[in-house]
Amino acid sequence: MTTPAEDQRDHAMARASALRRELRAGLTLLPDQAEDERTQMLDSLVERAEALLRTEQEVDAAVEQVRLARLEAKRGRAQRTTLYLAVAPVAVGMVSGAMMLFGALNAVWLLLALPLLGAGLRIAFGPLGPTPLMVSRRQRAAYAGALAAVFTAVALIGAGPSAETVVVVLAALATAATVAFLVQETR
Repeated sequence: MTTPAEDQRDHAMARASALRRELRAGLTLLPDQAEDERTQMLDSLVERAEALLRTEQEVDAAVEQVRLARLEAKRGRAQRTTLYLAVAPVAVGMVSGAMMLFGALNAVWLLLALPLLGAGLRIAFGPLGPTPLMVSRRQRAAYAGALAAVFTAVALIGAGPSAETVVVVLAALATAATVAFLVQETR
């Protein structure tokens, strides 16, 4: 299925190709013409060359429109993906906050839960930049945030006394990576 921008590009390329063929055909007939006919032929060739130049500019504009349309489609997919992935950090941050509020966890968990919650909200609702680099950085931040949420959830549930320290450290590192990706995205 082609987009309207791709159709416009294809039509402009077809017009440019037809004008090139006409120009070449006219140039091959030029030596066989008499002086008056040659002047008229040159005038028509100049008009075709000008039309070809305008059509080439249309082709360039259409190619740029196709590139922008593809980038916008990629941005839309990335925005949906990051929104779905941001649910995990936001949910884990909110649940751990509620557990702290009701006394099930101590306040030290705030050091892990608040950056995770903030990063999840930024991933979900922050504006997505226009460049492909910004889109890929947002996706990396979303995946790192989901990973941090998984590690934090495992640490909250409790993975045993020896594994809990490792999981908390991994959760802290993943949360720091998420925040670093978000800071890097804004630069």
